[in-house]
Amino acid sequence: YIGIQRSGGYGDHILVPHPKYLVDASGIDPSYAPILACSGLTTYSAALKLLPCQPSDWIVVMGAGGLGLMAIAVLKALGHEHIAVCEIQRSKWDAAKAAGAHVCVDPLDASALEQLQALSGGVWGVLDLVGAENTASLAIAALRKGGRYVLVGLYGGELSLSLVPLAQRAMTIQGSYVGSLQELQEVVALARSGKLKPIPTAVCSMQEVSDILDRLKAGTVLGRVVAKAD
Repeated sequence: YIGIQRSGGYGDHILVPHPKYLVDASGIDPSYAPILACSGLTTYSAALKLLPCQPSDWIVVMGAGGLGLMAIAVLKALGHEHIAVCEIQRSKWDAAKAAGAHVCVDPLDASALEQLQALSGGVWGVLDLVGAENTASLAIAALRKGGRYVLVGLYGGELSLSLVPLAQRAMTIQGSYVGSLQELQEVVALARSGKLKPIPTAVCSMQEVSDILDRLKAGTVLGRVVAKAD
């Protein structure tokens, strides 16, 4: 991954070692296409790990930032009908509902776990796009028997688990990191078909990148911001 295993995260040109790594994004808005290879691929690969489940099973998305909104869009594109979002910034709830979430919960609310457990049929799966101790604890506690918790976010921390209930509740705890080339091709196909709807996206110049990173850290960015080369 460029910018992680290899330098070049801010490069304006890329040398691709083989044509097999190229994905045709023609017909997709240039400001939306780059998001598919990051947020789109990451959430799509994580969502697949919740299968098999029924379209009516409740899925909870932890966080309504850029990843969270994309996760909602991906779940909707895959046919999931019941999506709940846990987000501490209520200013992002409207965007989450516009993307397809049916329920929004403040995870800091004392009744947050009770609200999730009250969802009809219980919570089948959780996509944790934060990855903090409190989101993991809330997510696992909310799962119904046989449910699945998929960790994506890298906030960090530690989690203490009681082993007997883990077995008795037949839960699955799994990590997910980005995705495969095949999955990226599937994401692009979903976007081209119109099933995967765009999330709120802004475009900035390279000179504005530092300011945008500060806004991301402060949690004031809605959706995603794409930097455009001059």
